[in-house]
Amino acid sequence: MGIILKGGTLVLEDKVVIGDLKINNELITEIGEKIVPLNDDAVIDVTGKQVLPGVIDAHVHYKMAIGKVYTVDNFETGSRAALCGGVTTVIDYAEPIEGLSLLESLDYRVKEAKGHNFVDFSVHMTISGYTPFDLEAINELRAYGVNSIKLYTTYDFIMGYDTIFDVLRTAKEAGMVVTIHAEDNEIVAEAVNDLKSKNKIGVEFHAVSRPSKAEYYAVERIIDMCEKEDLSAHIVHVSSGLTGELISKAKARGVKISAETCPHYLMLNDEVYKRTDAQLYVMQPPLRNEEERLKLMDEFLKGTFDFVTTDHCAYSPYQKFFANTFFETNGGIPGTETLLPIIYNQTVSANKLDILAMSKLLSVNPAKKFGLYPKKGILKVGSYGDVVVIDPDLEVVLSNDMIHTAADYTTFNGIKLKGYPIMTILRGMVAYRDGKFLMGDPKGNFITC
Repeated sequence: MGIILKGGTLVLEDKVVIGDLKINNELITEIGEKIVPLNDDAVIDVTGKQVLPGVIDAHVHYKMAIGKVYTVDNFETGSRAALCGGVTTVIDYAEPIEGLSLLESLDYRVKEAKGHNFVDFSVHMTISGYTPFDLEAINELRAYGVNSIKLYTTYDFIMGYDTIFDVLRTAKEAGMVVTIHAEDNEIVAEAVNDLKSKNKIGVEFHAVSRPSKAEYYAVERIIDMCEKEDLSAHIVHVSSGLTGELISKAKARGVKISAETCPHYLMLNDEVYKRTDAQLYVMQPPLRNEEERLKLMDEFLKGTFDFVTTDHCAYSPYQKFFANTFFETNGGIPGTETLLPIIYNQTVSANKLDILAMSKLLSVNPAKKFGLYPKKGILKVGSYGDVVVIDPDLEVVLSNDMIHTAADYTTFNGIKLKGYPIMTILRGMVAYRDGKFLMGDPKGNFITC
């Protein structure tokens, strides 16, 4: 039995057309005008609606342990919310496990997630400063079916710049993508210690504790490495327009640097840290001042960023309000479910980008970067039948009550949107339609690169 979506505005990789799309046995089998259904085909009229490839959120943290605390969204709840927002694929993280090799740690994480994801998933492998690595170990990850590793310039996972340089060289030889959380640890530590010495420890000082110059300096160092030896790196969750401008200039010089930003950095500024519920907005890097936010949006609309992710790392209000200092508050927010609605509202609905450009930012580009293309990220015969249908005229006010994350809140509560996803199809299965979640048990697969 196949599914035919009839009469929709189909957002293909390089053009937008009015037509029909058929999915059968998990794959897109036909795109054209007036596809004739077989007797057992289900026909869904999507006239006046926009039909896009399923969104890929290439940066999520489901069931992530921070010390003795787990994020409130596990694989089931996080991926269920993702489907309700038009996301059909996520890329999660595997952390190194003491006593296990990188490959064994990766395998443990994949097996832990299998059977519990409502969406398809891939994985980035984290390498910390104390994790042994060599070309053979990196090649083993690639052979397993992932093409990306994650490094940190801060936190307990911190890796020194000299070691990062070595990883970039090794990854180039192995054909792996290196993604980096870039905040200079010394700059952050200096800011934190200064604030503590002055007893300025409330959440209102969160943005001050991790200044944008920390991000700028770390990215500058990474760009320098890439430029010196023709290496490549990908910067995650860029928070400041100043960093965005730095990346833009490096790209113009031919440096192999790519980057992502997130909806919250585009939409919100550090004024929220003055609110009584400021803990709900604590994430790393922090939100920036309005001037830097506006500059970030400008860089985003100019095409500086390769794609948009959410860094979904959800905690419940109880977990958030357990502390009231900037250094003890659990850092991370929910976001996967609202990725498409927020970006659609800021681009297509606002007439600032066309829907083809938006689809590249949310689907095509992350699929290409992380080895999922052309299985994922596009509407094309032979690709997986991952589809999201948007009603461009549907007006919605985002509220905590309508969001499906186990965090039970959204940082975009009260924001008015025009255009909203009304249907999500995962590999030919209608999983979400008109506000109803239709997938019984988790049916997401691990997708190799």
